[in-house]
Amino acid sequence: MSKRSTHAHAFALLALLCLAHAAAAPGASAQTGAPASVSGRVRDGERGAAGVNVVLLLNEPPRFRQVARARTDADGHYLLSNVAPGRYQIMPVAPVYVLKDAPVEMWPPGRSLTLLAGEAVSDVDFSVERGGVITGRVTDEGGNPVIAEPVNVEPADDKTPRPPRSFLDPRNRQTDDRGVYRVYGLAPGRYRVSVGTASENGAVGYGRRKVFERTYYPGVTDKEQARLVELKAGEESADVDIAIGRVVKTYRASGRFVYADTGQPAPGITFGYTITDGTGSMVGGFGGGMTTNERGEFYTEPLAPGRYNVFAANNWLAPSEFYSDTVAFEVTNSDVTGLVVPLKRGASVSGSVTIEGVTDRALLSKLLSQVRVYSWVDTGERSMPMNGTRPSPLNPDGTFQVTGLRPGKLRLYYNEGEAVKTLSLMRVELNGAPVGNDGIPVTEGAQITGARIRLNYGTGVIRGQINFVGGTPSPNARILVMAHAILPGANGGERSSSAWRRAEADVRGLFRLEGLPAGEYEIIVNVMGGGRPALPARQRVTLADGAEVSVAPTVDFEKPVAPPPPSPPGVVVTPPNQ
Repeated sequence: MSKRSTHAHAFALLALLCLAHAAAAPGASAQTGAPASVSGRVRDGERGAAGVNVVLLLNEPPRFRQVARARTDADGHYLLSNVAPGRYQIMPVAPVYVLKDAPVEMWPPGRSLTLLAGEAVSDVDFSVERGGVITGRVTDEGGNPVIAEPVNVEPADDKTPRPPRSFLDPRNRQTDDRGVYRVYGLAPGRYRVSVGTASENGAVGYGRRKVFERTYYPGVTDKEQARLVELKAGEESADVDIAIGRVVKTYRASGRFVYADTGQPAPGITFGYTITDGTGSMVGGFGGGMTTNERGEFYTEPLAPGRYNVFAANNWLAPSEFYSDTVAFEVTNSDVTGLVVPLKRGASVSGSVTIEGVTDRALLSKLLSQVRVYSWVDTGERSMPMNGTRPSPLNPDGTFQVTGLRPGKLRLYYNEGEAVKTLSLMRVELNGAPVGNDGIPVTEGAQITGARIRLNYGTGVIRGQINFVGGTPSPNARILVMAHAILPGANGGERSSSAWRRAEADVRGLFRLEGLPAGEYEIIVNVMGGGRPALPARQRVTLADGAEVSVAPTVDFEKPVAPPPPSPPGVVVTPPNQ
């Protein structure tokens, strides 16, 4: 149940993001040729769902940019015409509906669709159901309405991730001037409803006039004692009233950032702070994003009693060569003053990006101008958010430098987007030696040289039609296709290179992998979700420079399921938010 509810929120969130970008001009697709079209029907039960927006999102870099949109007619039919060939994600979006039976592992919801030049694809149908509603009233200890208080609705299954939230969400999840809230567009299932943010670890006020203790329906602070709300499709559960807990008195923390070597104040430093548990690990409530004043001073938002860390945070708009360790403090019954956060000069890494397979100087110069180097340091700590740095543009000769690094394991990677879709990663090196998944060790203040990101230029294409034996994938399944380059190995063997491409096949089994250099590849097909697991399919293919070849791997649903293959050796792991 909870998995479905998670997807209901993800479905609504993506709908809002799509509509927010509705005015964007259609983006360039990975292919050119005669325009294609897509048609189908959106059903609510046996009836057509009228007035539902069906959007087409680009499913290749830059991913999830809206390129087309149509509204269903009175019978639920839609038509998307004049669409460039390419790889897309298609989905209906309407805040009051949820996509029926969408698996939790699939995000964004909807279906993958590969459109060929001049193709007219029909019968791309969807089943939706009207979302449920939870509504009620929130009052304080005196029975007065609690106004403009956020309401949390979460799946009752603790193993299900919390549904994503967005400031773009127009659905009112706050109480009104009567203390009344109404959350709609919820999938069938069981939910916990709560208000307030303060827990035993603390809370960040975010400018609120009052901070309340976290209280669950009907008025308990123990999550396990919360009364669950069970919803059926389209059902409204009313009178889910919450008598909120006590108002928590808040305090502020303040102090200074100073340069560790001189003790002088550090103005203009972006800072952050997080709620921590007894071990010093971050447990939520990230605040900050502001900068220190001309005297290096900082002031936090209102904080409930609890434990916190404060630190110098990354600012991509104004990068710094300095970093800080976290400074722990505890709020009890008064403001916390006099905190001192020493700034240390960070380590630096310099190196170059090389692109193989390009002989044209003008093309090489153009490609290098489009590449950006990103870095992420795994500090081994859990006391602050991930430590990434501002993307670094390359110098004309392909060199780069990254500064302000904390000690830890550094991972280097590059932007993947429309501008560099013909480039694939071969490996990352340090002084000529390959860097493994653990990254480059960075010690305090080190000045590391000799880093190299080796990319390969390619214009080859592998397109395919997957054959399905013993059944067909569910319409809600996700079919992932990867092409791993095969290189000669030791003693006459072979190995899988970190040069690889990934694409998603649609429910018809069509896929297209682009930007590949010449060589031999192993195509691996995995069917994920939809309740129809199958053994991964594999097929070898040889690709000439600039050529386009066709493959037809076979997925057999009657064979026993094996675990997915491991990641190729030498692949640089990118942060989860990339």
